[in-house]
Order: sequence, then structure tokens, then C-alpha cells
Amino acid sequence: MREFRKKQKKLYKLMKAVIIFSVVFIFIFIGAQPYVEKLSSIADMVCRYLCDILIIANLCLLFSYYNKYSKSDKFLEAVEYELSDCGSYVTSREEKEETAFLKSMMQDFSKSGYAVNSDIEIDEFDFAFTASGKKDFFYAAEIESLSRSDILAYIDVVIHDITVHNLKRKGNAVICFVTDKAEDEAIAVSKMITPLGKKEQIKIALAIAEPKTGKCYFLGNAKTKCQQIIANYVLKCNIPIPKENVGDNRLPFQDELEKHMESFDIKSFKNGTFYAH
Repeated sequence: MREFRKKQKKLYKLMKAVIIFSVVFIFIFIGAQPYVEKLSSIADMVCRYLCDILIIANLCLLFSYYNKYSKSDKFLEAVEYELSDCGSYVTSREEKEETAFLKSMMQDFSKSGYAVNSDIEIDEFDFAFTASGKKDFFYAAEIESLSRSDILAYIDVVIHDITVHNLKRKGNAVICFVTDKAEDEAIAVSKMITPLGKKEQIKIALAIAEPKTGKCYFLGNAKTKCQQIIANYVLKCNIPIPKENVGDNRLPFQDELEKHMESFDIKSFKNGTFYAH
């Protein structure tokens, strides 16, 4: 991934330099064209051809850059956020029992004006409560031992609830799992953001809270609405996240992810055969 990013930066710098040179040259020629034509018709013709060549070169560079890098840029940026984030965070909530922790969160959402529904079932999946604003959605589930398969199943349910039941096409959603113990495979996907739509109009973030240990796993270094929601209601702190709420510097799954991303290949990514998780 690092080598791929280096090549991307080199091409971007080249493209930027060519565009700047082309714009400056064309503007100067437009202003000086009458004088150049009077001085020499051959020089005028050469400058015109050079302008055409520069325009074609710019179009080729732009096409080459965006064809190769634009589709992968957001994907790689998301992975880079995961790798640079701290391993876990520490909640300021004092409740050490899962039910009490959930109740405390639910009360804070109610005080903030969110529409809250408790003890509900969506597509045969149980949620301790849900909270919704205009474009913000929060789903809280209590699971005794959280696995990766639990997370993936709940993501599917939330996607269906937002897009089909609520008919929303824009918004930010957080799925918060309050658990006694999260398995390593579940923690490994805790920083994953699920985007929906061609322009990623809907984003679904994850948060895993362990009240007994006070630890919370989520993507906390990307400045998004989801980050703010998790910080305010799961960590119970403000943005930017205070140092006392920042936990482990790095977790094993981040090292594994970095090693896995060394094999990143643009062809495999475009074919849909390369996944970060």
C-alpha cells in the first residue's frame, strides 16, 4: 500500500505541475498572441500547436490519474485512518454493568432530543434501544460475547432498517455493541466504516463498549458525525477526544492489517477480490 501511495503522489505532483505550467503558458499566449502573430506567423503556429499538445497532455494525465487512483483513494484513506488510530478508548461512564450502561446512554439521548425506542426487535434481531434524529441513527445492542459474525449480521439489519423501513438516503448511523467480552475477531472490525451509495451518502460506524473494563473500540481519529456521536454518548466526552479517554496505542489487529495491506493490488481491488477485512 505504501508503494502504491508513493506512485500516486508522484503522478499527482507531475499532473499538478503540468496543469499549472499549461494554464500559465496558455494565459500568457492569449495575451501575447497578437504580438507573436505580428512577429512571426511560424512562431504563432508553433505556440498554437503547443497549446493543443498541453491540453491533450492534461486530459491524458487526468484520465490516467483518476482511472487508476480515484476509486481506491477513499478505500485506502479509510485503512490509513484505522492504522493511525489508537487501539482503544476509555469511556467516562461509571456504570460497570451492561444494562446500567445502556440505560445511562439511553437517558442521555432522550435529554438531547433524540427519538428513543427501547427493547425493540428489527428483523428478528434484538436492540436494547434505538435513537434517531433528522439524519442521525444510533442502534444499541447488548450481546454477552461479541463475535465478528454478530457484527456483520447486525450491520445487514441496520442497513435494511435505514434504507427500507425508514426510507433514508442520507445520514450517519452508529451501531453500539455493549458486551461483557468482545472477541479479537470482533475488535478487528471495530474501526470499519460501512458506506452506502455511490457518493457514500450513508455511513455506518461501529462502537464496541466493555463496561467492566471501561474500554471502547471504534474509529476515533476521523472527524465525522459518527465520531462525535460515539464520543458524546458512548465515551461521554467532548470533541476533540481528551487524552484521558485515549487508551491503548496500538492493537495486534492493526499490525496484521498493515501487513495484509502490503499485498494491495489495484487490479484485484477493481475486480472486487481484495478486501481490507
